[in-house]
Amino acid sequence: MPRCGEPRLGRFDYDNRSVAGRWARPKAGLFRFTEGSLGIRISVADSTILFVYLCVTLALGIWIGRGSVTLSRYLVAGRDLPWWAVLGSIIATETSAVTFLSVPGLALAHGGDFGFLQLSIGLILGRLIVVVWFLPSYFRDEIYTAYDILRDRFGGLTQRTSSTIFIVTRTVADGLRLYLTALVLGQVTGFGLTPCVLVIGVATMIYATMGGIRGVIWNDCIQLVVYLAGAVVAVGVIADKLPGGFGQIVSYGQETDRFVVLHPEWTLFSGNLWAGIVGGLFLAIATHGTDQMMVQRYLCSRGLKQARWAVALSGPLVAAQFALFLLVGVALAAWFAHIGRPTPENLDEAFASFIVDRMPVGLCGLTLAAVFSVAMSTLSSSLSSSASAVVNDFMRRDLPAQRFMTGVVAEDNRLTRASRIWTVIFGLLQMAVAILVIHSPSLVGVSVVHQVLTVAGFSSGLIVGIFLLGKSQRRFAQRSGLIGMLAAFVVTLLLVVPNPWLERPLYGWWSALIASLVCYFVAQIVDRLFPLRIEPADE
Repeated sequence: MPRCGEPRLGRFDYDNRSVAGRWARPKAGLFRFTEGSLGIRISVADSTILFVYLCVTLALGIWIGRGSVTLSRYLVAGRDLPWWAVLGSIIATETSAVTFLSVPGLALAHGGDFGFLQLSIGLILGRLIVVVWFLPSYFRDEIYTAYDILRDRFGGLTQRTSSTIFIVTRTVADGLRLYLTALVLGQVTGFGLTPCVLVIGVATMIYATMGGIRGVIWNDCIQLVVYLAGAVVAVGVIADKLPGGFGQIVSYGQETDRFVVLHPEWTLFSGNLWAGIVGGLFLAIATHGTDQMMVQRYLCSRGLKQARWAVALSGPLVAAQFALFLLVGVALAAWFAHIGRPTPENLDEAFASFIVDRMPVGLCGLTLAAVFSVAMSTLSSSLSSSASAVVNDFMRRDLPAQRFMTGVVAEDNRLTRASRIWTVIFGLLQMAVAILVIHSPSLVGVSVVHQVLTVAGFSSGLIVGIFLLGKSQRRFAQRSGLIGMLAAFVVTLLLVVPNPWLERPLYGWWSALIASLVCYFVAQIVDRLFPLRIEPADE
């Protein structure tokens, strides 16, 4: 599910720009310092801060989740976490390292502004729909994944198909996201890409496996504080270097129209107010209403009311977070204007370059720790949610319902062990995907990485269409829903991904809307043309 602002088009893929395409590829060897495009080498003190941060994160994740010995505690934290912890985890999970480094570039660019915040309008509205329309369904029974609802409404095949789409796209997309994070960190630290992948991947895998979802969520809260502190520190350091301080940043932003938010013109090919409202609304429904990575967090809360507070408040707070990241971009623009340098061509390098070149020793390490934190929060959430989908949707279904719900110890232990094993497996798979990209640049190039992330992004829109069908009064044949999903995938692929038949692809904010509507209406048509009823079954 979905990180905000990174270069893909899904629940969390709100921008169409590719970071990887503008970064040189560091060597993929052992721990060595290399001369990348930035020619950077961080100090021993900053390296120590990074190392200590990783160790503390690992230890906390294991310690906090030490009591996760049953399936309920391991996958849904015993359904006993406070709303504010769930809220912090939601925000941290939908924010990636690439978001942290690339969103400032939207305001730093020549002619850039705060227009990215238009998306927040739709995101807030979409979450309110999730609060009112989707959340009650998840708290009627003690379910473990979002796709349990589809089993009851359509049948086991629809449940497993939706779960498989989630698992495959999540594994591939987060493996590529791990690669993109390693690409950034490799540039700013000078380390080879493979060590960056292994350090981040192994540390995240260990605490996600040992601590379960409880360890993941509490670590998310800590990581949220760390990366927000890193952004605030960055603005503070830039303000301190300017003669006019923070006021100079504000004045420069006003003079260059960088604080402009609304672009009301109508077009399908760029980010504007209407794309933000309509596309963002469906994007929020896809990422926060039907995606297992988010739904798993809701199920960890103490009830429907607390889950509603967490989801409703996450919208405005994510908008505020976006504004902070964009403010970093305005501050960087003011800094470059002050020193008489033009806006960098590679906008995504600008923030990373400033962190290592201009940040004082210690603060540089803290800000780089912030980059690690946003990467780890996303990856750990991915591992836990993927494991829960496999165990619940493919293993737990073989157990008689009454026997499972009464909590037979042997069966519960079996599924808990399976959850840990699958968490490790998905961690290894994600690292394998990242390393494959590193060592096969001709086979899996940067452009292919971007396109795979694009496909992974709008896949959540397919599942929204199925959920909309399930919410209707009409009982649909399982076959109709599956055909609708297939049609939506093909149509969205042709419209959003660049191809020889399309002169210009649609802007990514529209992808979830297109996928969900095509799925819904094609299923409606098929069900009326071929009205054979296939009742939900446990196949």
